[in-house]
Amino acid sequence: MNIGRWYDPISERWIVPRPAHTVAYDRSIPEKGLETRKREEQQRIWNLLVDCCARG
Repeated sequence: MNIGRWYDPISERWIVPRPAHTVAYDRSIPEKGLETRKREEQQRIWNLLVDCCARG
């Protein structure tokens, strides 16, 4: 899903998300892959929060 940029009425600025990158998962060890995906998702959310707050 690509929502592109959006307007934040609180900060009165246009928000442009970081470019997405693809990640290949190692499917040979399912538990490790799950943990890796969880960490990457946590990092993605953290980056979005940092981007949003930095513009505020």
